[in-house]
Amino acid sequence: MNPWLAPLLALAVAASAAAGAEPVKFSDALYAKFQDARCLQCHQFNSRRSNGRAWTSHRTRYLCENCHKPALTGLLGGEWMAPPGEKMDYTGYSARETCELIKRNTPTGDKAEVLSHHLLTDSRVLWAIKSGMTPAGRRPTMPGGYDEWARDVRAWVADGMICD
Repeated sequence: MNPWLAPLLALAVAASAAAGAEPVKFSDALYAKFQDARCLQCHQFNSRRSNGRAWTSHRTRYLCENCHKPALTGLLGGEWMAPPGEKMDYTGYSARETCELIKRNTPTGDKAEVLSHHLLTDSRVLWAIKSGMTPAGRRPTMPGGYDEWARDVRAWVADGMICD
């Protein structure tokens, strides 16, 4: 048997299996992560519906950096903020509803590019995944860490951002 045949056959089988793989769906790859406290805490911050912190303990929300200083959070000045109003509060939503909300309310432009940028490079998202440091101490970061998060986001975007 040709010594190159076995590796080529294995590669062909792997490529065939990958080509027939199911596309990555939001419900499978990202929904549980979006329900993590680190995501919800910011995304419901300004939401009356979810009794976000802007309506309870953080009423002086315009003075955020008095406590959440750049030296503590690692963010540049002016970056410590939460989404406005209820526009991005997906608390209690199903996977499909959450996915449709984030796609619908993503700013104009190439949605895949805008979402990828926010989910993979936005300093606030990176804070939730890598740091979690607050004036009250370090909060648990998102399970799985950045590598798992980035892998899942990239796969979901590459497969067309399917909301099922």
